[in-house]
Amino acid sequence: MSRARLLLLAALAGSASGLTMAPLTTLPALAAPEATSDRAALPSDPDGLVAFVTKALDDHDEGAFERLVNWEGVRPPRKRLTLHQIRTTFGRPVKAMTVEDFPEDGLAEAEARGTYKINMPVTKRLRVVFDEEVGQPDAESANVFLLGQKDGVYRIAILNSVGAPRGK
Repeated sequence: MSRARLLLLAALAGSASGLTMAPLTTLPALAAPEATSDRAALPSDPDGLVAFVTKALDDHDEGAFERLVNWEGVRPPRKRLTLHQIRTTFGRPVKAMTVEDFPEDGLAEAEARGTYKINMPVTKRLRVVFDEEVGQPDAESANVFLLGQKDGVYRIAILNSVGAPRGK
């Protein structure tokens, strides 16, 4: 929605409720969805990434995770699935969080099938290990996020389906 339309709606809402509008110079500027300050706040090193994700988990800050994900080419069903995976980390006790190297051929099998393609080069993975019983000896409960760097900061990469969406 354009700034002019937002101002018009605010003026109409204010006049309908008997409120007066603040002068235009005092209204906050509307930010673009991926504002520069959001990019600057994203981590550029492994320790910063662990600190960023730890804070997001502690604060249950889904928005921080959303800024961390590279959403290029992601369809709505995959976005919902990714956000669901992120939400499953909230409220769970974390035993360890590490940034690990990702093997160069780590996605070869998935991409060789021709049904999936990653939306950016992956060089690392973030492993979040939970401090919970999983019922099997030597098993651990964990979420793993694929990582790459884009514009000098870490981003979570998404494995996208290739081809037309089902039912189309």
